[in-house]
Amino acid sequence: MPDNALLEKATQAAQKLAEKPIDALTACKKLLKHTIREQLDTAGRLEADEFAVRVRSPEAKEAFDAFFHKRRPDFTKFKTTAPIAKS
Repeated sequence: MPDNALLEKATQAAQKLAEKPIDALTACKKLLKHTIREQLDTAGRLEADEFAVRVRSPEAKEAFDAFFHKRRPDFTKFKTTAPIAKS
């Protein structure tokens, strides 16, 4: 959007919102924030749980050992046991 049209579009959007019932808008905003916060909390917990497992894995031990011995890690000796997540 061109810079010179931004203020006009923002003003139009604000006017439309100002015509809506404030309690309904507040409830929508609260629900959106709750959903996002809940998703972030869940993702954070899942990430922490997975990190706790991964940091104790044979692959992590190999990575740490390689780092301290200033060599490249060799992950070819490990077989996968975790299912690949589908996106």
